[in-house]
Amino acid sequence: MSESTLYDVAVVGAGPAGTLAAIYAARAGALTVLIDRMPDPGQKLLLSGGGRCNVLPNAVDPAAYVTDSSAFTLRNILTAWPLNNVRTFLEANAGLKIKRDESTGKLHVVGGGKAARKALHDFAKTSGVKLVRSFHVARLSGSDPFFLTSPDKVTIRARRVILACGGLSYPQTGSDGSGIELARTSGHHIVPTYPALTTLVGARPSHRNLAGITVVASVTAESPSESSSANGGFLFTHRGYSGPAILNTSHVVSRARQHREEAQIFVSWAEPSEDQWRQLLTKGKKTVRGTLLQQMPDRLADQLLDEISLYDARVATLERDRREQLVRTLTRYPLPITRNDGFQAAEVTGGGVHLSEIETKTLQSKRTPHLYFCGEMLDAFGPIGGTNFLWAFVTGKRAGEAAGRSAREL
Repeated sequence: MSESTLYDVAVVGAGPAGTLAAIYAARAGALTVLIDRMPDPGQKLLLSGGGRCNVLPNAVDPAAYVTDSSAFTLRNILTAWPLNNVRTFLEANAGLKIKRDESTGKLHVVGGGKAARKALHDFAKTSGVKLVRSFHVARLSGSDPFFLTSPDKVTIRARRVILACGGLSYPQTGSDGSGIELARTSGHHIVPTYPALTTLVGARPSHRNLAGITVVASVTAESPSESSSANGGFLFTHRGYSGPAILNTSHVVSRARQHREEAQIFVSWAEPSEDQWRQLLTKGKKTVRGTLLQQMPDRLADQLLDEISLYDARVATLERDRREQLVRTLTRYPLPITRNDGFQAAEVTGGGVHLSEIETKTLQSKRTPHLYFCGEMLDAFGPIGGTNFLWAFVTGKRAGEAAGRSAREL
């Protein structure tokens, strides 16, 4: 059974990237259908920022993104739609109300993820987009027209198709990797996928007593193949470690496991450098614990000192080799991790369609004419803080405009 309508553009995935793609395809004059497998699509918008929807970053830094593809290609795509213009569009056209949080500097949507999703989907509908829910595209065949077929053999036809199905992160939202498989089966080079921006599970039972403690720390993740460093919040959990500094380096652990390598995480617990710590721990009548308490919470200080048996030590009598051991503990602490928390907890999916597989200006496949990709399906992700929504919006706009124009030129 097939729907009788032949659409100009079919967009698969009604998340941020797909919704923007559908909007821009429709604005280009194309008869557009937006398809999603979920009855309640766009759920990742609801999860962002704990429901507050950190919708955009404060600044654009292409070098902060991770890709196995060309960094030059990534930069060209990302900077094609300036950040200020993206915000203007979302506010003036799509009706989002965006506010800067003065305490964190983050840009949140007033009303949170629910308001953001409603505004985007409402704007898509007023732009002429037809939204089809609970339709799982299990098979993609043909070309101009394409046939998008569900498991129960219902088919939607379209001259142009944009795949915006997401990756595998937060599978409960509908991201099951089926879009990646559609790209793979159509012959595209797929960078192996992995959980990114995810929490880490730890192995030391004594660290569970630190659950709930948050500090500002510097984290460095190292493997034989790569390294990554980040500064920011660090959170002890009952199962391991979280916070921006952990999430932004966790991909090194994921990729090391893919390559059957060992990854290590090192933490610098406070602002002082090695030399500054040496000065603080050389002179004075304070106890070592008292010196540490000026820089970190007492439970963390006690844990670190207990581990190297320096709880009762005094600065004035601290031997040189013991001081150096303490400095290493404070500035390059080996975090006892066992694994990452997987796609269930990952904010984004690393890997995906290699950027060499697409035309940079249109995001059209180089292998399958009239097929386009955008959003999390592409091999790129950024740090937490709105960067991945920005990537979704920029790539969605570019793919939607190109597909819409191409369809209308027939």
